[in-house]
Amino acid sequence: MAATTFAMEALSDLASSMADLGDRDIRLEAAVAKMWNSEEGWKIVDRTLQIRGGRGYETAESLEARGEPPIPVERMLRDFRINLIFEGSSEILRLFIAREALDRHLAVAGDLVDPKVPLKQKLAKLPKVGAFYALWYPTRWLGWGRWPRYAQFGELARHVRWLERTTRRLSRAIFHLMVGKGASLEKRQALLFRCVDIGADLFTVTAAVTRAAALQRTGLPEGTGAVELADIFARQTRRRVEDRFRAIRSNDDRVRYGAARRLLDGEFSELLETGLADSPALRELQDETIRLHRDDSRIAAE
Repeated sequence: MAATTFAMEALSDLASSMADLGDRDIRLEAAVAKMWNSEEGWKIVDRTLQIRGGRGYETAESLEARGEPPIPVERMLRDFRINLIFEGSSEILRLFIAREALDRHLAVAGDLVDPKVPLKQKLAKLPKVGAFYALWYPTRWLGWGRWPRYAQFGELARHVRWLERTTRRLSRAIFHLMVGKGASLEKRQALLFRCVDIGADLFTVTAAVTRAAALQRTGLPEGTGAVELADIFARQTRRRVEDRFRAIRSNDDRVRYGAARRLLDGEFSELLETGLADSPALRELQDETIRLHRDDSRIAAE
């Protein structure tokens, strides 16, 4: 929680500093900062309540009346939740970020994946698209993201090298989705959102690592703690990013989507609304399960 809090502050500071420069469009960075910080902040508040147990669920006034420290965790939980909705819900922000990520590809090759564009127009655009990607795609593979590059970051350098490699990997993954899914990609929000979450994690690790390195260079005592927290955050985020890359390649999105559509059509209503507690078939199944368990226990004992 402390490592994530450090990363949240680093991300907010970075996005705010970029806004203060006044010389660039920071809509994408601001969207990432709002989405990521509101979601991770909610997790921290929720975990805080879990740590506090019943005292976390109790109001500060009630705690104070009983002579307990009036820590308002319950109020934090109520107050914080709206941040995932107000000023751009997480879902809307992810759609915006995904669109920005695909914007360059759509500008170059959008006609090739648009089913409404005539074949003749696609063929005319093909040489220009091929020339662009013949130069662009190799750069997504070529590059040195290993030692001794970024040695100025000290013990955090390995995370910076990982960032360099992984940003190119994410760029390739988005391109491969464009080629493989074509126009249907816009309807595969689960895939797009995984890419968005990877990009947000990469941006946040960048903010945390650079902030920690800057604090360390000041020579202040806080620098050592900042490096440790940034290292912990980068470690846990790297594992999360790998899980999301795997989920891009292998997932159950279509199965879950199909079940969700049938649920909305009322297919599971009897199962979910009335349950099967009074079903004779269920009781028979339960009795058979108990008999099998007893038989297994008897055989094991013998």
